[in-house]
Amino acid sequence: MKMDDLDLQIKYTPAERQFLLYEYFQKHTNKEHPVSRKEILDYLETFEIYISPHTLYSDLDVLRGTMKLDIQFNAHAHKGAGGYWVKNPKFKPHELRLMVDGIQSSKFIPQSQARAITQKITDLADNYTKASLNRQAYVAGRVRGLNESVVKDADHIHEAIATDRKIAFRYFHYTPNKDNPQTYSKSGERIIVSPYALMWNDGNYYLYAYDGKKFRTYRVDRMEGISRPLLEKRDGGDEYDKKNLTDQRAKVFSMYHGEAYNVRIRVHNRLADAVIDQFGKDTMMVPYDDNHFTVNVPVELSPPFYAWVATFGKSMKILSPEPAVEGMKKFLQKAAEMYQDE
Repeated sequence: MKMDDLDLQIKYTPAERQFLLYEYFQKHTNKEHPVSRKEILDYLETFEIYISPHTLYSDLDVLRGTMKLDIQFNAHAHKGAGGYWVKNPKFKPHELRLMVDGIQSSKFIPQSQARAITQKITDLADNYTKASLNRQAYVAGRVRGLNESVVKDADHIHEAIATDRKIAFRYFHYTPNKDNPQTYSKSGERIIVSPYALMWNDGNYYLYAYDGKKFRTYRVDRMEGISRPLLEKRDGGDEYDKKNLTDQRAKVFSMYHGEAYNVRIRVHNRLADAVIDQFGKDTMMVPYDDNHFTVNVPVELSPPFYAWVATFGKSMKILSPEPAVEGMKKFLQKAAEMYQDE
């Protein structure tokens, strides 16, 4: 269509036209796939929008200024001609892949919901990145959660925390009985707690809550019928402040809480990675001999901690304090007794 200086713009206001352009650049361009001026104008014509190149350049200025879209122009980038592309998309491809991988690796999210959430994340990508985000919902070596309401009901927990209220739920465990595969704590009665935090651990989602006597952790995917915030205000606030979860020094293994000690461990040099993975890169490793180093780390003593140490056999040994050493001995003794000949 031949145009004069007067643009034919009937169905859309300038703001609506610019929003269409904004969405077009987000979906149809990246550094490897710039678009020509003709392609942009052809796209607008599919909406019966006919504008001059001059108006297009004005719209691009609006996108760059008001809408903060960093539109780059590469001369000779598009089939020998200049091409436009967006340098600052809403999410970069690697950020979207991280989100997808986070969803796919979460054991507590049922597979059907993992697929649905992944599709929504995929819709945020440009058309050229989408294919790399369509990943099968695998959780290597793990069993996915079966509680379909867990993602939606978790919002009730967030709401209760934000409004300083208690929540109620039923808590179940799996059994080997095919006729009765689940059993409930407190004979199925509602458990009422004061929620304080939601935490990730090993692909699972946990509620950290005060039950009126002490703080406990609950697997969110094993919570059933999570209520909306109750009228009762939370208790345990003073105890929570003492715990100060975000700055808690003692390492908790697999959400098993115990008495905290500063534990000295002798470790073979080849296990430095394992120590850093558990306690952080700032952990001080002090040379012990040519083959070993020692660390002093704050730990809440528990069976999962002893199991972690035992994983490495003679390459890792608890040296002190006495309660940690004795706890390790008892853990190993009980395990050995199971395999003694009757």
